[in-house]
Amino acid sequence: MTRPSEDDRGAVDRAFAEMVAGYHLTAERPDRPVEEIEPSGGPVGGERTVEATRSFDPDPRWADEHPLFRFPDQPEPQPEPAEPVEPRYRPDPLPPLPPPAVPALLGWLGIGWAAAVVLSAAFGARFPTWVGWVAVLGFVGGFAVLVTRLPRHRPPGAGDGAVL
Repeated sequence: MTRPSEDDRGAVDRAFAEMVAGYHLTAERPDRPVEEIEPSGGPVGGERTVEATRSFDPDPRWADEHPLFRFPDQPEPQPEPAEPVEPRYRPDPLPPLPPPAVPALLGWLGIGWAAAVVLSAAFGARFPTWVGWVAVLGFVGGFAVLVTRLPRHRPPGAGDGAVL
């Protein structure tokens, strides 16, 4: 089959109709090797002809017999005998936290006040100027109090951090 020129629309349509008419013939398995159907001097470009594809065997079960499409025969897994289940570890409940010291509580309140004023102002609330200055002083003062209450030295044997 020669290829039609791209300018000949009728020839292109005829070639397409011929391919569609023989489409179902190309999906079947040949009853002999392809080398016998198409010798090395066969059609140009390795194209198959309709006559060569008609010699296929229409056996749809060939995939069932092919080793790539079969699952290996494996025995069914036997259930393992039930072992006694050990109870899961449940830690003791944590002791309640001690109440915070007054300076630490005031430091956190100063930082919380500053955060509340900034968020309220971001959503459009209007405040007098003195509220802004109290928020700034509350943040700076609260930060300073919390930093000064940090321990200066680590206890001996505290290590360098997490241990794997």
